[in-house]
Amino acid sequence: MSRRRPDRPSRARDAAASTVAGAGGVVFGPGGKVLLLRHGSGHWVFPKGHVELGETQLQAALREVAEEAGVRAHCDHPKRTWTTYYRNPRGVYRLITWFRCEAEDTATNVTEEAFVAGGFYPPAEAFELLTHRTDRDLLRRVLNEGERSA
Repeated sequence: MSRRRPDRPSRARDAAASTVAGAGGVVFGPGGKVLLLRHGSGHWVFPKGHVELGETQLQAALREVAEEAGVRAHCDHPKRTWTTYYRNPRGVYRLITWFRCEAEDTATNVTEEAFVAGGFYPPAEAFELLTHRTDRDLLRRVLNEGERSA
């Protein structure tokens, strides 16, 4: 006999209904270095954020890279995406669509107040810096796909 009340939706449905979509970029610069940002909390992450009204996910990803890191990037394969799903510290579920992006140089200009530093790092160092396992797994998936495509 089920203990769940019929008038009470399941937690899974609650989470799905309250999931906030976002987009981000795994940005590679010359020499294959990877763009990372250091949050004021000390966490190292990839640039990402909310998709604004009227924006595609790719437009949002490129805008977030520019706003958060001051980096102009482009995406050569916009149909190839990866996703991550997590719950942020405020309890909000996030579904992020990621794009592999390229930048022509490694100059950064971190202007968003949530971040205190940023730069391009060799992948081995990026794996060490990235705070969250989901981000390390994402980087591994993006790199593995790049090796198969080469």
